[in-house]
Formats: sequence, C-alpha cells, structure tokens
Amino acid sequence: MTPRLGLRSRILALTMPVVVLVSAAIAGIIYTSLGQVFDVSAREIAVAEALELRTDIRLHSIDDLDQTHVDDVSTRVSQVVSRDGRVLVSTDRRADTLPIADPKVTSGGVTSSLVTSLPGLGEGRYAVAAVDAVAPDGSHYTAIVAVPTRVETSALSRSLEFALIGALGLVAVLAAVTTFAVGQALQPVDRMRHQVEDLAASRPAPSLEVPPGRDELSRLAETLNAVLERLRAADAARRAFVADAGHELRSPLATIRILLDRILEERPDRERQVIAGRVSAEVDRLSVLVEDLLALAAADERAFDMTSVDVDLDDVVAEESGALRARGMPIEVRVEPVRVSGDPHRLGRVVRNLLENAERHMEGRIRVSLTRDGGTAHLVVDNDGPPVHEGDRDRIFARFVRLDDSRTRDTGGSGLGLAIVAEIVDQHGGVVVADESPEGWCRFAVSLPLAPRSG
Repeated sequence: MTPRLGLRSRILALTMPVVVLVSAAIAGIIYTSLGQVFDVSAREIAVAEALELRTDIRLHSIDDLDQTHVDDVSTRVSQVVSRDGRVLVSTDRRADTLPIADPKVTSGGVTSSLVTSLPGLGEGRYAVAAVDAVAPDGSHYTAIVAVPTRVETSALSRSLEFALIGALGLVAVLAAVTTFAVGQALQPVDRMRHQVEDLAASRPAPSLEVPPGRDELSRLAETLNAVLERLRAADAARRAFVADAGHELRSPLATIRILLDRILEERPDRERQVIAGRVSAEVDRLSVLVEDLLALAAADERAFDMTSVDVDLDDVVAEESGALRARGMPIEVRVEPVRVSGDPHRLGRVVRNLLENAERHMEGRIRVSLTRDGGTAHLVVDNDGPPVHEGDRDRIFARFVRLDDSRTRDTGGSGLGLAIVAEIVDQHGGVVVADESPEGWCRFAVSLPLAPRSG
C-alpha cells in the first residue's frame, strides 16, 4: 500500500498548486495590463509628436522643415505628406517614397493606430499617428509620426521577468509561512497524541490539555476529554463488575466444593441425600447468577436478543403471579387488559424478578396491580416489608447492590435482579422506580408505553 503523506505535507501539497496558479494568474494579468499600458503610452507619444510636427509646419516652410528634421536620428519616424500622397519630408531615408500611414485626414483631425509593419521599414510593431497640418500659405499637409514599441516591449519583457521572480519568491515565502503556521497549529494535536499514547501505555494522564481559545482544536480536546472520562467510568464499572462477579461466583463454588468433599466421605445415605440436595440448590443458584451475568453483559453490548411483538402484559402478570401463588405465597392481584410492544420473555423476566424481590422482603403479603393511563401501562408490585430508604432508591438498581446484605445473600439474592429489571425496562422505552405505598409498604413501579393501536 502506498504510504500516505503526513498532514503538513498534504496541506502543502494542496496549498502550493493554488499559490502557483494564483501567482501565474497575477503575472499574466500584470503582463497583459502592462502591454496595454505601453500600447496606450506609445500611441499618446505618437499623437504628441504628430501635433508638435503640425506646429512646426504652421510656423515654417516645408523647405525649412526638411532642413530641420532631415538629420533627426530618433528611433521615431516622421513624415510630411502632401494631399496627393507624395512624401515631402521624412526623417528616415527608407521611408521617403511611400507614406507610412493613410494621408487622408479630415481637416483638423487626428488619427492613431497600432501596426505591425511600415512601408520601407519592414516588420515591426509601431504606434502611428496622423494629423492635418496647415502651412503658412494655407496649404494642407498630413503630419505622420510612427513610434516603435520595441523599447516598450523590452520593458514589458523585463517587467515579466520581475513578475515571475516575484511570484517564485512569493511561493517560497508562502511555503515557509504555511509550513511554520501548520506546525504551530498542529502542536496541540501533537501534545494530545503524546498524552493519548501515555494513556495507552497506562501512564498517568488524567485529561488532555485544552488549547486556549474556542477553535476546532479546543473543542476536539474537550470532546476527547469527555470520551476519556466515559472510558474511565466504564473501565471502573467493568473492574467493579468483574470483582463483584468473581466474589459472587466464589461463594457458591466454595460451598459446592465443600459439599462434594463431604459426599465423598463415609456417611449414611440419608445424610448424603441431604448434602446432594444442597449441592443441587447451589448449582441452581450458580446457574441463575451466570444467567444474570450474561444478561447484563448483553445489555452492556446492546446485544439483547429481543423480539418486538404485541404482548398482553396482563397475561404475563397473571402467569408469573400464579406461579408464586402455587408455592403458597399470599399474593393479591388486580389487573386490567393492557397491551404493550416488546419481548414477552424479557417482560416476563421483569415481572418475575420484581415478584422474587418482593417475596424476599415481605413480612406477610404481596400486592400486584396493572393499570393503564393514557398511553402508558403502570405495573406496581408492593410488599408489606419496609420501603427502600429514600437515599437508596436510585442506587438499588445498580449491580450487586444489597441494602440488607446478610439477608439477601442467605435467601439467594445476588444483587442483580433489579439491575436486570432496569436494563430490560429501559430497552422497552420505560422507567422503573422504587417508592413507598400509601400504607408505608415497599413499592416498585414500572411504566411502559402502550402498543400503538392497529388500523
């Protein structure tokens, strides 16, 4: 794969062609503008010389004029032409037979033009001016002056050279300035990169340095700091989760090992059966714990294997409550027909976990109600045990939280049931809260959106 250029090189590669094109365009504009300026200047000079010659014709005879101008060694060519087209005076012997411009000029008129050749003088770029002149005797003549533009062309070429040299110098200066400016602008990025490398190498770097100002780099640093903060929080939660999970798994595994060692000893069959029953109970407890851990891990990855169908939530509540009543638990159920959209197995898990939590903490009674209000379903599970302390009502839905650690561990609670409830309810777009009933009982309330009406 072709190696990719660095950011500085890419910026220079993108900037320099633009600078070169702009410089070339400026040089071209200057060249064209100077050419036009020089052409206008040459024509103005030719007109001025022609007007001066007209003044000489007005003040002197043609013979005197010929003596005055015949030795003129100027690069300019001057002629005095009669009305019938005869060249009477010429400052250049090569142009003493044919007029170098059209001698027909209106009385008092002035004409000027640019030509690329002159009769008798060959090829060359000239600015030619012709004016009507009146001699002292009243005769009309045409005064013609041709100014070569080669001097201006030479100056134009020299100006173009200077423009090109200036453009190259400008490109070099801009390249140096761009390199320096890009380097200065990327210094905060380099510092952030080194700090991120420190994080990757587990060296302490609490946060990235935020460059001063409110530009894109400062906003990038703030965004990266927010991401790093979330990563640190997630890592801390992961470490705590792993530590708590290891602690929870260690307890049943240690119990199972001890019980298996006792089974291997010489013991009566009756005692062996009791120990085997306890092993089976610990295995069941371990299976539930592993299942809960897998469910929470799937929730962390947003990988719940959920279906979404219309669910008669009253049937789910009735089924789970019936299973609890079949074990002899005193439970009062009051439901009305309620239909929600979601996964029936996950919703059943919500009801089951809330009932098991109520069973562990009740003193004598459990009460369940399911109602609807507007577009929301309300599931309420009460037990006559003490309500959750107000300061713990948010914390109780965290993982491995036990408000009464000695009791819940003995009765099989892992501290994951309510966390799973919160995850599933959130996946269904609802909320779950810990509260207190009017009688002072412990209450857990779930609110879920109703299924949209078909048709």
